[in-house]
Amino acid sequence: MAPESFLTGRATVETDVYAFGVLVLEVISGRKPGNQNEENSFTNDMVLWIWLLHSNGMILDAVDSRLNEEFENDEVGCILVLGLACCHPNPHERPSMRTILKVLVGEEDPPTVPVEVPAFVWPSVPLSFKEDGESTSHSGQLTPFTEITGR
Repeated sequence: MAPESFLTGRATVETDVYAFGVLVLEVISGRKPGNQNEENSFTNDMVLWIWLLHSNGMILDAVDSRLNEEFENDEVGCILVLGLACCHPNPHERPSMRTILKVLVGEEDPPTVPVEVPAFVWPSVPLSFKEDGESTSHSGQLTPFTEITGR
C-alpha cells in the first residue's frame, strides 16, 4: 500500500502507480511482501529489500530463481528499476502511467531512481514560495487533494 494512503485514506492515480510497481516487483522476484527469505528471517518489505539490492548494485539478485536465468539482464534490470520508480515513497516522484507504458514498449528508458532508499515525507506537495512570503501549492498535486489544517 502506498505510504500516503495511511494518511489520506484515499486512492489516487499515484497510489495506483505504487500498486502497479509492487505488482511488477512481485512478479519478477517471485515473492510477496512479508515472505520468509532464505536466511530464515523475515523480509517484511519486499520493496525495501529490492531497493537495498539496487543500492548494492545487485538488483538482478531480486529475480526469481525459478526463471533459471532465462531472461535478458538489461530488460529485467529495466523493469526492476521501473518497479522501484513506481514505488517511490513520495507520490510526485513516481512516473505517470504514460511514462510506464513507454518504458514497457521500449520507447523510453526507465526513470532514474536514487541509489539510497528515499524517505517518505508528508505532505509531499512541493511548495513554491513567493517573494511576499505567501506559499502556494505546486501544480503536481495528488488527485483528489485534501488540505489538512490545524485546529
